[in-house]
Order: sequence, then C-alpha cells, then structure tokens
Amino acid sequence: MNRHDIERRSLRVTEREALLRAQFAASRTELLARSVALKVESAQRAQPWPVLGLELVKTAPNVTLLAAVLVSTLVVGPRKMASVVVRNGLVGWVGKNVRRRAGQ
Repeated sequence: MNRHDIERRSLRVTEREALLRAQFAASRTELLARSVALKVESAQRAQPWPVLGLELVKTAPNVTLLAAVLVSTLVVGPRKMASVVVRNGLVGWVGKNVRRRAGQ
C-alpha cells in the first residue's frame, strides 16, 4: 500500500466523497478538452472532394462495382445497365454510406 491510499482511508466519508468528486470533475474537464481538440483537428484535416473521390475509387469494393458496371454496360447495353445500376447498386451504396456516416 502506498502512502496515498493510507491517507485516503484515514479521511471521513464526506471528505472522501469530496475528493472523489474533485477527481471526477478533473477527469471530466480533461475528457471534454480532448474531445474538443479532436473535433478541431478532424475539421482541419477535412480533405477536398477530389481527394475523397480518389479514395472512393481506390477502395476494393468500389473498384469491383465500377468494373462490373463497365463490363455489364458492354454486354447488356447502356440504357438497360443505367436502370439496373440505379435500382440495385447506387441505392444500396448510398444507403450504406449514409448509415456509416450517421454512425460516426
């Protein structure tokens, strides 16, 4: 046992509660300060749309989706493929991204 624990046990209950509340307040203010700092940092790191577009194209599921759309357009035809992409692929993709953004 260290000296700090021995001193804490010798305090009255009300004094211990006051000490504990002071420690909680200090940790709460520290957490709030970190949260604000992280929000400011992430806002400063916001990337422009062209960079986000490149990241979107580089990810594997999106590359697969684009390749499938291109090949299907050649096989089925552009008019039919546009309706299929909008109906099946684009709506699901937008929904997934909205859910992911809402969860952040």
